[in-house]
Amino acid sequence: MSFWVDVHAHLEGEEFADDRGEVIARAQEAGVGGILNAATSLTSSQETLKLIREYPSLWGALGVHPQEIKQTLPDFSLLESWLNREKVIALGETGLDYWWDTSYQENQKRGLRIQIELAEHYRLPLVVHSRSANSDLLSIFQDERPTVPVLWHCFSGDEADLAQALSLGFYFSVGGVVTFPKAENLRLLVKKIPQDRLLLETDSPYLSPQPKRGKRNEPAFLVYTARFLSGWLQIEEAEFQARLLRNFQSLFPRAKISSNSDNL
Repeated sequence: MSFWVDVHAHLEGEEFADDRGEVIARAQEAGVGGILNAATSLTSSQETLKLIREYPSLWGALGVHPQEIKQTLPDFSLLESWLNREKVIALGETGLDYWWDTSYQENQKRGLRIQIELAEHYRLPLVVHSRSANSDLLSIFQDERPTVPVLWHCFSGDEADLAQALSLGFYFSVGGVVTFPKAENLRLLVKKIPQDRLLLETDSPYLSPQPKRGKRNEPAFLVYTARFLSGWLQIEEAEFQARLLRNFQSLFPRAKISSNSDNL
């Protein structure tokens, strides 16, 4: 048994309010048998908890996105109270983001360090985001040296970032951007990621792959990225799928893979 896993989606968002069930059904029909829903705030963490109870093919990552951290830090004790819930398999999406606003960089760093500490305490893998902040992100992980696995979602760093992150034991997920005609540099970097450190994501509803560009992204579209990369990396599709599933199970050992139709 093997299937594709979307390791990063945001199905709790209002973009899916009208057809969430249909979106998840389409994912399964397309061969995407598992979806990791990544929360971005305390509110979306609560919504994620509801989703993973309702849909067997979903797991949850609970955390606070750096863009949600402003002048005051959120109540991380509330986040902590949810981390032992069933089907919560990671902490995230956390990280640093200086793209939109540089006013709260120090609080973002504090929030990231707190979430690293929580992940360590609860033995949860970390899902991290970085935009215009790679140097600071890697510096914090160099200092903290968490012993839990770290997944750099939607990786878009350069060769030096990749080398440093690999030295820290990171995993990397890539999404639809890798299929864009002008993403040649990213494609060359993906070839340098060890195959046992690579995963795929959609970041739904964002960043649809080239064949669906301009449309709302959804987990079913993962297959376009998967088939594209299978060809680019010259790996037979079934072998690539099995490799990625092994990587997922290695990174997220709390994810229970069903032998029935819940996970294809």
